[in-house]
Amino acid sequence: MCAAVLGCAGASRLLSGQTVCRGGTQRPCYKIVYFHDALRRISFEEAHQTCGRDGGHLVSIESESEQRLIEKLIESLLASDGDFWIGLRRKEEYVDNSTECQGLYSWSDGSTSKFRNWYIDEPSCGSEICVVMYHQPSAPAGVGGSYMFQWNDDRCNMKNNFICKYSLEKPTAASEKNSQVGELQTCV
Repeated sequence: MCAAVLGCAGASRLLSGQTVCRGGTQRPCYKIVYFHDALRRISFEEAHQTCGRDGGHLVSIESESEQRLIEKLIESLLASDGDFWIGLRRKEEYVDNSTECQGLYSWSDGSTSKFRNWYIDEPSCGSEICVVMYHQPSAPAGVGGSYMFQWNDDRCNMKNNFICKYSLEKPTAASEKNSQVGELQTCV
């Protein structure tokens, strides 16, 4: 697996930087966007649009092995606290019962994967429609363990980091040009 320079979303909200591809160029590829400055983090919709303008989608995590790969990429950042938007979102119906609620989530890229990695007692539903991957290394462990890499439903207007995915089917010129081995960087 290669390391990668990670994209930064500037004031224009466009990504720059390099994607991470398995084996260097094998797809799918990923772009992990992490901001040291929490004030620069963005909403779910902004993240969704930013990935789309860059030729990708917010990440769909389709298997446990893909989940572990994303975890390793995030761990390599040595980043402080800051959750990551993923491409899972619930239909905007208000539902109290989490048993009914779980079936209402779908991936923004159309993936049909049923893989889920919810934190204990999640999703909680209600007004929380969009999904983050926890990344809170300094938080004390809760009932379900540490707040690291499990998923949590959240309000879509919250400001977070995000992860883009570039599919096997639709390689993009932007990600082809930027896919290479490099050093890890984050946004300040």
